[in-house]
Amino acid sequence: MKLRRQLAQGTRLILLLGGLIIIAIPYCWIFLTAFKRPVDAAAVPPMIISPFTLKNFQAIFEGPFLMSLRNSAIITILTTGFTLLFGVPAGYAFARGQFLGRRFLGGWLLFSRMVPPVIFIIPLFLFFHKLKLIDSFLGLTLAYLTGLLPFTIWMTASYFQDVPIELEEAARVDGATRLRAFYSVSLPLAMPGVLTVGFLIAIAAWSEYFVPLILAGFHTTPAPVGVVNFIGVDTINWGALAAASMTLVIPVFLLTLLSQRGMLRGLTAGAIKG
Repeated sequence: MKLRRQLAQGTRLILLLGGLIIIAIPYCWIFLTAFKRPVDAAAVPPMIISPFTLKNFQAIFEGPFLMSLRNSAIITILTTGFTLLFGVPAGYAFARGQFLGRRFLGGWLLFSRMVPPVIFIIPLFLFFHKLKLIDSFLGLTLAYLTGLLPFTIWMTASYFQDVPIELEEAARVDGATRLRAFYSVSLPLAMPGVLTVGFLIAIAAWSEYFVPLILAGFHTTPAPVGVVNFIGVDTINWGALAAASMTLVIPVFLLTLLSQRGMLRGLTAGAIKG
């Protein structure tokens, strides 16, 4: 029995290490290519080791990609702020409120999380074109809200449900209004979960490619779309492309580290509560 248990643990460890290696290979290749000379980055067969250089990063910060990074930062900040502004109170209302159609609303929110953007992108484009919201930060923020707001409501509702309702009732007995109980009692206790949701929203907004590909323009192109500028008709600047990819991956990696403690707990709680 002990030998069988050790074999099972060893097999799981080998599978885990193999999966980690498979996942890490692309990131290691991007990291190495970002610091290669352009001629070595495009060499055939590929050169794993190359003289160290920072010219690739100099290329991305001197070209139009820098404006794309700025656009991504603006879109991420606006999307995260407005999504939390509307989604957190709505999540609290969904967690505490007893109203007609609550189950239907919960099912609709869950359904909205599963709908791919390609289904609504064409009507959204036509609607935004009529309102002259194409190539605007307001339009992109509203478009991101359509997908991220249901996710935010669903997630934050699970965190507010974990806050003991007796604490709110005690505050109400002391004379606090429902709004005061929310801001003074429930929100501070659920703040770790709210911050985790905020990090997940920022990751989603920073990494989005399909929606801005359709709705953005020259003045609002974010970095995930602007990175294709390094792909030319005849040649591809592999070094600059890898360096630009690193500027997209590193913020996501850091936000994931910050939110990993509450990420899995929030996702599983949101899946079984409602």
